[in-house]
Amino acid sequence: MPIRNTLERWGSVAKFFHWAIVVLVVTQFVLAFIAEDLPLGMQKLAVLARHKSVGITILALATLRLLWRAANRNPQLPAAMAGWERLGARAAHALLYALLFAVPLAGWIMSSAKNFPVSWFGLFQLPDLVAPSEATFDIAKEAHEVLAFTLGGVATLHLLAALKHHFVNRDTVLRRMLPFARVPVVLGLLAASGFFAGDTLAAAPVAGTWTGNAASGRLEFQFRQAGAATSGAFGQFTVTLVTAADGAPVRLAVAVDTASIGTKDKDRDGLLRSADLFDTGKFPRAVFEASRIKHTADGHYEASGTLTIRDQAHAVTLPFLLTAPAANAAGWQIAGELPIKRLDYGVGQGEWRSTEMVDDAVTVSWSVLLSPAR
Repeated sequence: MPIRNTLERWGSVAKFFHWAIVVLVVTQFVLAFIAEDLPLGMQKLAVLARHKSVGITILALATLRLLWRAANRNPQLPAAMAGWERLGARAAHALLYALLFAVPLAGWIMSSAKNFPVSWFGLFQLPDLVAPSEATFDIAKEAHEVLAFTLGGVATLHLLAALKHHFVNRDTVLRRMLPFARVPVVLGLLAASGFFAGDTLAAAPVAGTWTGNAASGRLEFQFRQAGAATSGAFGQFTVTLVTAADGAPVRLAVAVDTASIGTKDKDRDGLLRSADLFDTGKFPRAVFEASRIKHTADGHYEASGTLTIRDQAHAVTLPFLLTAPAANAAGWQIAGELPIKRLDYGVGQGEWRSTEMVDDAVTVSWSVLLSPAR
C-alpha cells in the first residue's frame, strides 16, 4: 500500500487519519452519552476528562490530516459523476473538516469558561482559551451540542453516499479509502441478501470495443521542475479497450496527440513541443499498445505492452483499475498511473538531457469513461 495518495487511491497515511478520526468521533459520542446519565461525581469527571482528551486528539489529527491533504494530490472523482454531485461532495468534505475543528474547539472554550482546565490524558495541561464566564459557558455549551449533532448528521450522509457509490454507481470511491484492497465480505453479503433492495446495479459490459477521449476523462502527467512539483495534461487522446465474452479486457490501446500538451504556461508549452523535447512536428503521436492483460485483484489489471514516444519504443507494464461507471450505464471507468523516465524516450535533447532543473522521472495518470464504440 503506497504511503502517499495516487490519482486512484488514498495512501496509507491518509487512510490512517481518516479511520483514526472515525473511531475517535464514535468514541466521543459514546463518552458523551455515558457522561450525560452520570451524577456529578468522580466517575463523571473521569469520563468527561477522557472525552476532552479524545477531543483534543481529534483536533490534532484533523490538523495533521489537513496539512497532509494539502501536501498530496487527491484521488480523482469518477468521470461519470454529475457536476452537482461533484459540488456536493466537495461541500460535504469542507463541512466535515470545519466541524472536526469547530466541535472540539467549542468544547475547549466551554471547559475554559467553566474554569475546568483541559489536560491531555493527564500528561500536560492546555492553556485556557477564554476567561471563566457563565454566559460564555452557556453559549459554548449550546454551540458544542449543535455542532456535534451536525457532525453526526453530515458523517451519516457521508457514509450513505459512500455506500451509494459502491452498490449503485459501482465505482471505486468506497474501495479506495478502505484499509484493505478488497471490500469487506460483510458488504458483499448485504448486497447479496437484498439489503439494498430496490437499487438497480449496473450490469457489467461483455464482449465489445469501448472508447474514450478527452471529452470523457483526463490524461495528466506530473514531474519536478526546479525542485517543485509541476503538472500538465494532454488535451487530445483516445483510449480503446477490447473485452472478451466474459467481460475480461484483452486489448488496450492509447493514442496521444503530443501537440495537445498543456501546462498552463504558453512559453513552457512551446518548449515542450520543440525538437529538443517532444518534437511534435516530427512525432505527432505517442502510443501505448497491449495485447496481454493480467487480472491481479478485484477490478485491478496489468497490461503488458509497448509505449512509443518520439519513435522510442519500450516494453512497459501498465497497471489500471476497471469498474462499471454507474447504474444502468454500459461502459467502463478506467483509471491508472504509470511512472516512466523521459530520457528513455528521447524527451530531452541537448541541454535538456540534464536532470538538474527537470527531473528524469515523470508520472503519467489517467481516468477515462469508456463507452461502446460506434
